This record gives sequence, C-alpha cells and structure tokens, in this order.
Amino acid sequence: MAQDHRTIFLAVGPGRPVECPLSPPAHASIQARTLHRACLIVGGLDRLATALQHPRGDLERWIRGDEEAPEAVFRAAVEILLLFAAKPGQP
Repeated sequence: MAQDHRTIFLAVGPGRPVECPLSPPAHASIQARTLHRACLIVGGLDRLATALQHPRGDLERWIRGDEEAPEAVFRAAVEILLLFAAKPGQP
C-alpha cells in the first residue's frame, strides 16, 4: 500500500494535533526517523523548524527521506531526543 504522505497526529493538549510526516519504510533511515521523533517531541513541524532554524519545507523532505539533512541538523535532532529522554519520568 503506497502512500505519498503519511502523518501521525498526536494530541498535545486538548484538541491540538501535531503534524509530523513519516517517511515511507523504504526511506526510513535513522536520520529520517530521528527527525520525525524530534518533530513529535517539540510539537510539530513549525516548532521543529524554529528549534533547528531551518525552513519547514526542508524538514519535510528530510523527514520523508527524500534528501539527507545536514549533519548539524541531525545532531541537533539527536540532542532534542537526548534532552527529552533525560527528563524525569521518561522511559
């Protein structure tokens, strides 16, 4: 089942969905999955674009696995994951 665009919506607060694209399995690299997870953590593409200081369109391409993100962006996304995991009460 091929899809051009997959999105996972998570509730962040009452009635506030979060849009974070998901790469197709064939393009689901560690980099794309890391950026996707960072997107979920910060609360969506717009917030991730602000946090990483890159345009939303670039992030969408990188998260979908259409292109590789610059190494500095990938490292910043890993940092978001590490900071999230370091919070008390996180698995």
